[in-house]
Amino acid sequence: MTKTISHTDVEALLSKAQEVTLTLTELSVYCRNLGLRPANLMNALSVEVSRRFVLGEMSYETGDVIMNSLFSAIIDLSMDEDMPQPAFDIYLAFDEGEYQHRGDSAHIAPSERYTRPHLLEILRGLDDTE
Repeated sequence: MTKTISHTDVEALLSKAQEVTLTLTELSVYCRNLGLRPANLMNALSVEVSRRFVLGEMSYETGDVIMNSLFSAIIDLSMDEDMPQPAFDIYLAFDEGEYQHRGDSAHIAPSERYTRPHLLEILRGLDDTE
């Protein structure tokens, strides 16, 4: 049985991720308290960031800060387990929005050209598996 994360816990973790980098050790403490595996927590938080960005409830900048905050925990976890997915792909999608890509004109917003479509694809894939 997969445990769900309360709205309060999601809000607290996303808020904290905007302020400091969340380490795997720190997330593991939350996981023990919530009865979750670290990969499940990282995936749930990442999907929530994606959903909020796609729906216009969160700015690209805020989502990027949060995903950068989760990055080291994602990588650290992948040293002992499979890469947490879709968390890693969501991180990569936000990463693509951080810079102008070769051949793009200056008026192109990378977050709209690269991040949003990739996140929509990831979220659609998740909807297909539910």
